[in-house]
Amino acid sequence: MPRIATLPLCLTGVMTIFGPAGAGAQQYPYAVFDLQVLNPEAPHSATRAIAQNGCVVGGSDTGPELHAVLWPAFGGAVDLGTLSGDDSEARGVNGAVDIVGSSGDTFGPRRAFLYRDGHMIDLGTLGGVVSVANDINESSQIVGYSTTEVTTLAFVWEGGAMRALRGLDESQSTQAFAINNAGRVVGYSWPPQSGHIAVYWENEQIVELPRWIGPSDAFAVNDLGHIVGQAEYSASKYHAAAWVDGQIYDLHRASLGRDSSAWGINNVGQVVGWLGDGRTLFVRQAFLWEQQGGMRTLDSLAPPRLRKNWSITMAHDINDAGQIAAYGVEAGHPLILVPFLVSPVNPTMEMAAPSPGVAGTSNTISITGATPGARVVFLYSRRGGGTRIPGCDLQQNALQLDQPTVIGSAIADANGVATITRNVPLIARGQTILFQAVVQNECAISQLVVHEFE
Repeated sequence: MPRIATLPLCLTGVMTIFGPAGAGAQQYPYAVFDLQVLNPEAPHSATRAIAQNGCVVGGSDTGPELHAVLWPAFGGAVDLGTLSGDDSEARGVNGAVDIVGSSGDTFGPRRAFLYRDGHMIDLGTLGGVVSVANDINESSQIVGYSTTEVTTLAFVWEGGAMRALRGLDESQSTQAFAINNAGRVVGYSWPPQSGHIAVYWENEQIVELPRWIGPSDAFAVNDLGHIVGQAEYSASKYHAAAWVDGQIYDLHRASLGRDSSAWGINNVGQVVGWLGDGRTLFVRQAFLWEQQGGMRTLDSLAPPRLRKNWSITMAHDINDAGQIAAYGVEAGHPLILVPFLVSPVNPTMEMAAPSPGVAGTSNTISITGATPGARVVFLYSRRGGGTRIPGCDLQQNALQLDQPTVIGSAIADANGVATITRNVPLIARGQTILFQAVVQNECAISQLVVHEFE
């Protein structure tokens, strides 16, 4: 059994609690938005990457084919079309909304592309018929992999040219998954008749990353050079791994599943990926890992009673604002993927549960911590999710209710207290209702209150 390393204390200034100040104490610190699909009759879609500005990219069914799609930070979905062949998928995006991915035939030749200013640019290959672009940094350096006449090699594309990244020796194939803004590239080297070896390339030099007992993969890297991925921890069991300063660290929480794999890391040290039974695709859960709190499922951090009983099964990427590009499934439809943006919230007001909390009588709801004189709007819903606050950026705040209904409003007094009293119908007895309050012009919200009426 490999030794379990503890992340060094010197990282505590880097690997911080998620979200803005105050968000970490919340029972439900995230809002969940289902992203628009290109064809509601063929809703299968998945996110792959998120930019620092909140733009998300991935793929969405148009019916017979999958197309690369951009989900802008302000909402909607943009079909990026194809470069060649039937389908395309976007895999990386930077702050300038330069998008990379691949396009071609589902089971045939594919070409890596750069989508810029409304046009797809063919990035070429290293001599073969397949190339795929996986990531792009803020300097528009692109990484991925391409077939050659004899093997498959990782590449870096910049200045209009693609160059190969060789393996630990000339007999090994390679793949690159991510590149940071300093130009460090991560991926794997693959010896013939053996498992993957996680590596990084820097200044054209390849470096092997430490392993436990078997194969390993490096999937993401932040600007501090911290790398995450997966490594075989014990016989046929893989754990999410982090590589920091030449050491490997185990991010896995055994109580949550058999296997895990890390796919994204931001510059404040938050890590995302999946966990569960690595052998079965449909029993996975998305996770968030932090220095404080360790590994937790996104389902446990999202508001409860998500619409259509959604479960978040994969988290691919996370930006420095803590926004996560994820996807999941609806109960009863495990083969149809639903794209999500999971966005942190920052409550500044405290809401009390309805009092006396009994249906068929008058109930009072109050909040504290509002700006004196502010108009506080009280809302409810039967389902959790995400709703944009008009005029507010999602990186400022969002509501955690699905299709909220206004109960009423009140002006906060000199002590920042606002209260409303409403009759709760008898039919609400035994039902669970979600409540939240908002001051729209301040983009301020209360925490989410979940209450079952007696």
